Amino acid sequence: MAAPSSGRRGGRVRRFRLDDHLFFYFSQILSRRTRQINRDLAALSLDYGRWRVMAVLHDQGDCTMGRLADLSSVERTTLTRTVAQMEAEGLLSRQTGPGDRRRVSLALTAPGADLFARILPIVLARTARALTGFSADEAQALREMLRRMADNLKE
Repeated sequence: MAAPSSGRRGGRVRRFRLDDHLFFYFSQILSRRTRQINRDLAALSLDYGRWRVMAVLHDQGDCTMGRLADLSSVERTTLTRTVAQMEAEGLLSRQTGPGDRRRVSLALTAPGADLFARILPIVLARTARALTGFSADEAQALREMLRRMADNLKE
């Protein structure tokens, strides 16, 4: 597939419509889903940011801050505050590495893992709603295309 043009034709900016811009839809999808999940998790005194941290730690097990930042797509400063809050709530633990006190490993605690198990069905239900009308094959194809796009944007 050819790379898109710069958007200029003869010194003028070509017509631009949000509806034609793929990333407009990504923003809309993520914004709507985040708002919905925040509403769903409010009763548990949680939010989307903490859900993302829990999801990564559940999937990865022990994880460094750098790896957590990369996989959760949370800005490092925000992530530091989120992790501190979750540690104070007893949802995760920090361990320094043997021989290198700068290397910190994060993991869900037992209460954090229990809470993750309670909220996972809520989040999966929101995902299922977003995929309403998609076949399993279409959802898998979409996942693969999005993974390729993410790989294309790695720095």
